[in-house]
Parts: sequence; structure tokens; C-alpha cells
Amino acid sequence: MAEPEFMQMGKAFVGFYYPEFSKDRSATSALAAVYTEQSCLTFEGAQFQGKAPILEKLASLPFTKVCHQVTTIDAQPIIGVDDNKAVVVMVTGQLKTDDDPPHSFHHSFMLRPAGGAFVISNEVFRLALHN
Repeated sequence: MAEPEFMQMGKAFVGFYYPEFSKDRSATSALAAVYTEQSCLTFEGAQFQGKAPILEKLASLPFTKVCHQVTTIDAQPIIGVDDNKAVVVMVTGQLKTDDDPPHSFHHSFMLRPAGGAFVISNEVFRLALHN
């Protein structure tokens, strides 16, 4: 059975996002194209809205190198949004920054079609740390 289009899209987005994130998080990076003035990010509980504040947050993260090891990608169409073309994507995995040990993470995206591509409408990132 063929993989659903929304799952293919989720996997393609993840295949783009993490390598770009690792390479360049600046305002002029390819990553900047997936954010809009309406985009919202919750990063470890802190809220950001709009392209510039989100990219400023990502650029300010306190590491030089980062590598994401994706474990799972789940995707679903969002029924009733953008003619059912919007997709929610949930990613789990591990990330390693600089010389730090790997940490598990959860990352979710709501993607919406825009001009033949997709943009991030909503995004939530959280390290999976247990106290």
C-alpha cells in the first residue's frame, strides 16, 4: 500500500528541516523561508511569534554544532484546514550539541501550504528531560 501523501510530506519536511537547522539558523538561511509573521513557536515553554523573533531565538541557542537523530515521524492531515492540505507532524529523537551527551526530544509542527511549498504555522519543541 502506498504511503499517504500527508506522511510523505511530513517525512520530506523533516528531511529538510533538521539538516538546515544544523547548518544555518540565521535570518538569511533556507530555514527562514518556512517561517511567516503568523508563525508561532513554543521552545521549552517560552513563546515566540513572527519570523524575526523565532529566527532570533533559534540563532541565539547556546551551541555551535547540533546533530538530530530522528527516531519517529508521525503525521496526520488537519481536517477542515486549507482544504485538508495542512499537516501536523510529530517528531521524536535525540539531539547532540557540541560536546554534550545526547538528549531525547519531542518536536511538533503544524504545516500549512503556501505558494507551492509549506510554512510552519505552529511549532512546539521540548527536550524529554525527567526530574
